[in-house]
Amino acid sequence: MADRQQRMIYLKVSGDSMSPLYLDGDQVAVDSKAYQLVPPAVGDIVLCEHPYIKAHLMIKKIQSIDQAGRYFVVGINATESTDSRSFGSITADKIVGKVIAKVIGVRHK
Repeated sequence: MADRQQRMIYLKVSGDSMSPLYLDGDQVAVDSKAYQLVPPAVGDIVLCEHPYIKAHLMIKKIQSIDQAGRYFVVGINATESTDSRSFGSITADKIVGKVIAKVIGVRHK
């Protein structure tokens, strides 16, 4: 589980749901404080908690925000992604932070 007290969180990508942007084994940097002053926006790539699987984190793109302020998050590679198309939109408290960079030169297999 990501430590929300740390500003920067570094995680290894697992799976192909965000391919070709992020590949299995890539490392990404997540700013856990990015949304303290401004809310998440359509198009942002975020680290979020799965709404039904405890301690399961996912990297997804915000596709839309509904009138109730819920976020519809999707993987770029739809055929390899479990996302809002299957579990519905998520609440803001499920968003851990904003993915701000791929850490170049670090790749795990």
